[in-house]
Amino acid sequence: MNPNDPVPQAIPTQPEPCAAPNPAGESRSPGLLRGFVAPGILMAFLFAIVFLVLYSLPYLLFHWQVMDAQAEAESLYTKRKAELKAEAEHADHRLDLLDKRVHLTSLGFREVARKVLPNVVNIVNYREPTKKDLEFVDAGKLRLVYDPDDDRRYVHQGLGSGLIYKPGVILTNHHVLRDAKRLRITFMSGRSTGVDSAQAVVDTRTDLAVIRLPENLNAALKEESQNIAVFADSDKDVYVGDWTLAMGSPLDLRQTVTHGIISAKGRMLSMHDVDLVELIQTSAAIHPGNSGGPLFDQLGRVVGINVAIATDNGGNQGIGFAIPSNTATRICDLLLTKGEVPRGYLGITLEEVAGPPLKALQIDGGAIVVKGVVPGEAADKAGLKPDDIIVRVNKNSLSNWKTKRHFLQMIVDVEPGTEVLLDIIRADERMQVPVTVGKRPKNLP
Repeated sequence: MNPNDPVPQAIPTQPEPCAAPNPAGESRSPGLLRGFVAPGILMAFLFAIVFLVLYSLPYLLFHWQVMDAQAEAESLYTKRKAELKAEAEHADHRLDLLDKRVHLTSLGFREVARKVLPNVVNIVNYREPTKKDLEFVDAGKLRLVYDPDDDRRYVHQGLGSGLIYKPGVILTNHHVLRDAKRLRITFMSGRSTGVDSAQAVVDTRTDLAVIRLPENLNAALKEESQNIAVFADSDKDVYVGDWTLAMGSPLDLRQTVTHGIISAKGRMLSMHDVDLVELIQTSAAIHPGNSGGPLFDQLGRVVGINVAIATDNGGNQGIGFAIPSNTATRICDLLLTKGEVPRGYLGITLEEVAGPPLKALQIDGGAIVVKGVVPGEAADKAGLKPDDIIVRVNKNSLSNWKTKRHFLQMIVDVEPGTEVLLDIIRADERMQVPVTVGKRPKNLP
């Protein structure tokens, strides 16, 4: 060390003050107190957090589930929205196509109606007033109808419809003309003419009739009476499901058009007015006043003559019946040329074969058994005998349903003098018997 250097000296320290005396006789350090307080607060804080988490956990889980469900629902909604949009666009396209088709169908009905309405007429049935009618007239309870063509008054008895079959010839139902003294025929234009009932020729079996119009018609009526209808072949051209238009004067509402389809063919009904005739069933609305009117197809051809409805309340229930066009034209031609409809007749009484005896025959169809033979008639001349079983007519099987009626219809439809071939079973032996059909007596029911 250099003797000239200053001698270092220690820094003076301040004396530590004396601690205050502890009443308990102990002394506490402030640092030690802080060491105990800090961990307690931390533990309390952690406990609060844990408690809060545990308390909130169910809510959080539920909230997450709701959010997941909402997200899934939103996804499904978005997907379904896209599908619905695509379906709507496709539906618009389909509806556009359908609209065009429906429009075409509507146009077809419209054109058919325009084409055939001039063929359809309204027919009113007048009868002579009785003494009791005149009493009702005097009492103001009945009003007579004046016919200017013969300057007489009549009782309005009924109405129906008809069809221009040939120039100057109207085709209708027999029951439209029943008990009439005078008829009034009204055409599409509204012009009309009176016709005496003697100008009508009827066939009660098929409920058909033809009316010859007066020859002295004025020029306008004569022109309208030339609007003849075109007929379809009801055997070859008419099928179940085909569109149909029924036309006539239901409830005297002239030139009414309704539409439907061919519901069935070959219906045989137990009706007083229509016997031994297979009918066409249609869903086209037919009401009182439609009788005798035509049933047209989608081409404007006559497929039948409306004749009846099936109903349990007297009104239309979508089940109407028409005489097939082939039957109608055949009957009308016979009425016009011969004044009657000659029908075939064998001269036998018969019963249906049914149950086990029918199965034992092992045939395709029905069968009838001859119970009796009228002496001198067609069956007797051909050698048919009681207990012969008839199974075919001209190689055509008999129907399993209403076999007797089917057989009778097949025979009455044969023109007298025509030969038919009957397949019969006699004592377990099968044979064929030719029979020349006779004429059915008029007094037979």
